[in-house]
Amino acid sequence: MGTVYRARQLPVGREVAIKILRSDRALDEAAKARFLREARTNSLLTSPHTVTVFDFGQSTDGDLYLAMELLEGESLGERLAREKRMSAAAAVEATRQALRSLAEAHAKGIVHRDLKPDNIFFSEVLHGDQPEEIVKVLDFGIAKMLGEGMSALNAIETQAGTVFGTPRYMSPEQAQAKPLDGRSDLYSLGVILYHMLTGRPPFTDDDAVVVMARHIKTAPKRLREVAPEAEVPPELEAVVLRALEKDPDKRPASADAMAQELALALESTRAGTSGVRASVSAPLPLPPKPADDSLITPAVAQRPRRLIAGAVLFALVALAVGMVIRAMRRDPTPAPAVAAQAEPVAEKPAPARSADIPVVDISALPRASVAPAPLPAASAPALRKPKAGPATAAPPQAPSARPGRYGILD
Repeated sequence: MGTVYRARQLPVGREVAIKILRSDRALDEAAKARFLREARTNSLLTSPHTVTVFDFGQSTDGDLYLAMELLEGESLGERLAREKRMSAAAAVEATRQALRSLAEAHAKGIVHRDLKPDNIFFSEVLHGDQPEEIVKVLDFGIAKMLGEGMSALNAIETQAGTVFGTPRYMSPEQAQAKPLDGRSDLYSLGVILYHMLTGRPPFTDDDAVVVMARHIKTAPKRLREVAPEAEVPPELEAVVLRALEKDPDKRPASADAMAQELALALESTRAGTSGVRASVSAPLPLPPKPADDSLITPAVAQRPRRLIAGAVLFALVALAVGMVIRAMRRDPTPAPAVAAQAEPVAEKPAPARSADIPVVDISALPRASVAPAPLPAASAPALRKPKAGPATAAPPQAPSARPGRYGILD
């Protein structure tokens, strides 16, 4: 309402925006009261997220004027018209800054009553040498002052049953012309946040009366249903839908409470994302290194090394026996070949039966037969000797050395 000019305040030499309500226009007392309400309300608020009012009054010509800080940037309405929607982080940050403005206003008994994208402004300011955006809440023109001592500004108030505000962003109680408090503004800001995240407000009917009826009776659709491509985090969706409860008692209790809920929802989302990324990108654990002498328990380290050598010999004997059996299956007359290959150790008598063979002491074998290098090919025939006899008991008795418990298999 009124015409806004860019001007310079001469006493201090700063640029300001000056809004003028000319006296030559046919204005009723309600319009004048609204203009003065905006001026007085803004002059009471000092939050950096509320547009600052430097001066207001009436000129000698009868014009009402309001001098306030000059803002450079764009409104949320302009940004949404260009970008359609915003990221979750950007939308939450803008909402939290607006909530700081409302927290001060509500603490002073002021309800905005006309929150909408056009009244949320992204102002460009310099922070040192770096440009920075800060959110400002504008236009407290229809704000209602709930405190005492405001009767002069409230004298010309809306009549009972008269609705003020913007239907698409109006709370259910405001649409019914019921008494309002700060939670009505939280509903309106919840609608704005819904719009930022999905690209549209929850109710988009062309008829203002229908829209107000929907605010009163119709539950909004879930954000992820309206805009699944936006991938709104469920924690954030829950906070938005809580702000849009029809019953004010079910909404956040205050602007500070809603700001805290938004911060926790966003932090929870970030923590969940980083956790998934960490679990995906974390390297797989390396297999344990083979135990060396320094890692063996003292009891095992003190056992004679001949047990290990005996286990190795037993494995080699079993391998040789397996090779002989495999060769016998291929050759229909394996006996002569075995006899010929066994000649180097023919002087050793073959055991007559298993009862005459004592239990083999594996610990004695390494000193006679085990070499540090792998078994040469020439020694393989001699190791096949146990299968040439009528009854071979050495391999079955070898487990008495318990190779499966100690050594390389331990």
